[in-house]
Amino acid sequence: MVPNYVITLVLVMIALNKLFRGRHPQSSESIIPVTSHKPRTFGKLLLLVLICLVTFLPPLALPVFHFETPTGSYAVGTTQYHWKDPSRNRGLNIQVWYPADHTEDAAHAPYSPDLGNLAEGLSQAYAIPEFLLDYIGLVHTPAYMNVPVAQRATSYPVILFSHGFPGGRYTNTFQTVDLASHGFIVVSVEHTDGSLTTVFPGGKYIGVDPNLPHYADLAAWDQLVSNIWVKDTQFVIDKLEQLNRENSQSMFRGRLDLQRIGMLGHSFGGANAAQVMLTDKRVQAAINMDGTFFGTGDLGRGLPRPFLFMSSDPPITSNDLLTNPSDSVLAANGLTRDEYKVLQQIPVRKQQALQNGGQELLIPHADHLTFSDFYLISPVLSWMNGRFDTREVQRSINEQTLNFFVKHLNYKE
Repeated sequence: MVPNYVITLVLVMIALNKLFRGRHPQSSESIIPVTSHKPRTFGKLLLLVLICLVTFLPPLALPVFHFETPTGSYAVGTTQYHWKDPSRNRGLNIQVWYPADHTEDAAHAPYSPDLGNLAEGLSQAYAIPEFLLDYIGLVHTPAYMNVPVAQRATSYPVILFSHGFPGGRYTNTFQTVDLASHGFIVVSVEHTDGSLTTVFPGGKYIGVDPNLPHYADLAAWDQLVSNIWVKDTQFVIDKLEQLNRENSQSMFRGRLDLQRIGMLGHSFGGANAAQVMLTDKRVQAAINMDGTFFGTGDLGRGLPRPFLFMSSDPPITSNDLLTNPSDSVLAANGLTRDEYKVLQQIPVRKQQALQNGGQELLIPHADHLTFSDFYLISPVLSWMNGRFDTREVQRSINEQTLNFFVKHLNYKE
């Protein structure tokens, strides 16, 4: 696009030069008043402004973004699976990032591997023009497709990743690639009906379930995470055990250290991480990135193993719990008084989850979407929220994530 930008700038400069060069005061013999030229000049200037906007705004709003070089010593590979849980008749897309060897002649993995079907599905389901996603096809990741697992170690610890609404299996690539470069095998679960990026084999697009609960219906969200997302994750752990067996034909046979499993989740996926660790002893440590603590599991005694809550907001104090908004404020936010009373449980749940040695870490300058790739996909989202340092904040998130899992999964690169 650079030649197009240069040509546009040259043409604009020429046009401006012609507009303003040689403008002289009106002589007494002039028939047409000078003021009659002003509308025409203004129109030309307006046209030039529109040309500049059309030329330069799209690449600023929807840039061909890149990922920073991973900070670990391993090259990174990635591969994908589609698994079906027969007990629930439920299909799941899975993407795995892992430490890799023999990447010399391998191709870098695209950010969105099924972009054509995804763009068509988003267009049909949500009336999003397909051409708006064309730029994503030019985005590649630091990972390589389907290369061998690194031989430096016999096996590698596993970290499960669970996205938030309406993310997907690859919308935290800034994080999953970096973890893999330090010797972790990262397994991302795409929760069907909770993601905008789900495309099943054969090209079938599946969007977000249109019948999601009202945001203040905590009981319904509790059921969703415990009855569906937790079971998705446990099914995936079962499948990993199958891949790791000696009779498996998988590239991961014997390479998964399933005695050291951690879990990482963003937003609703963070709630899932807490509930999975509460109900499944195979998960040894977990991080919730800025997620409300949904789920039917009892948090009354806290979480049983090392747990970190990464927050974008200052910790809630007791005074905040006593805040009593007026009915007009509640109505402006679409809430009834009873719904507000339910929402007051949210900070209480967090305090319960952290009471057994859990930690809370405030990430400076972060907000909710900083914990994902969305600000890279469209910087306009960050500008609207007054965020201009996304990459710096994400480096901090990656550093804290790595330190936590190195410590609590007892692993060194």
